[in-house]
Amino acid sequence: MDNNKFIWLTSYPKSGNTMLRLFLSTYFFTNDGKIDSFKNIKHITNFQNLILALDNVPTYKDFQKDFTKICPLWIKAQKINAKKIKKSLLVKTHSFMGKINNYPLTNKEYTKGFIHIVRDPRSVIISNMHHYNLSIEESFGNITDDKRFSLGTGAPVPEIISSWKNHYISWKKYSLDVPSITIKFEDIITDPKKNFLDILKFLQKIMSFKIDERKYNNSIEAVKFQNLKKLEQNIGFDEKLYGNSFFRKGLSNEWKDSLPKKIQNKIEEVFYKEMIELGYL
Repeated sequence: MDNNKFIWLTSYPKSGNTMLRLFLSTYFFTNDGKIDSFKNIKHITNFQNLILALDNVPTYKDFQKDFTKICPLWIKAQKINAKKIKKSLLVKTHSFMGKINNYPLTNKEYTKGFIHIVRDPRSVIISNMHHYNLSIEESFGNITDDKRFSLGTGAPVPEIISSWKNHYISWKKYSLDVPSITIKFEDIITDPKKNFLDILKFLQKIMSFKIDERKYNNSIEAVKFQNLKKLEQNIGFDEKLYGNSFFRKGLSNEWKDSLPKKIQNKIEEVFYKEMIELGYL
């Protein structure tokens, strides 16, 4: 396999990308698979940071006026950074996989593969509500917005996210072009040993490494939700926006008790086909 390519860790926001990054950074960037801080997660950068490092990036105000100014920079950032990659580079994104103004997010020239984490949209809407301090109606509008993008003073380069449906379909379509694995957040919570092992076995196919069983078991223990929640309580986590904690509950079916029936019905109607396909209905 050739190097100088990106391996994308992709998910819709609030779907488990952080837990995935923590597992992979703990496994690949520690000596023993144990952690006492969140610093190792920085080894897996957000794609936005690669764009920010380019010359002549539009200003925050420019992006506010036209968020599509980001699109010509997608491939440019990959082309420049690919030259610096000694081995495959793991990169996080919440962007949908597609073209805008004929500019693609990525392509086969720069992609070695991707890991796609998906989550029941009925859970996403609740987690999204708490993380961004929205009402449940605002959160519903958020995840059904085909033109959704993120842009904030702390993240001054936009990510074009789109709706939960478009995001899922776009990466599913890209799986026909490059190696990939799709994992449900609920399965990671229910059986982390099996599902994280499936992820490592997928990575083995496109990277060159042997699985260290002791380190793997330590990494699994390190990223158990309650252990991450406890670590955040002790030292904090700089990716938290609103609420008391980033690692709030980590439940696979919280929506059953807290999602208004009217909103539940709307979600199941709008995302019916995709939820059937993923086994959520």
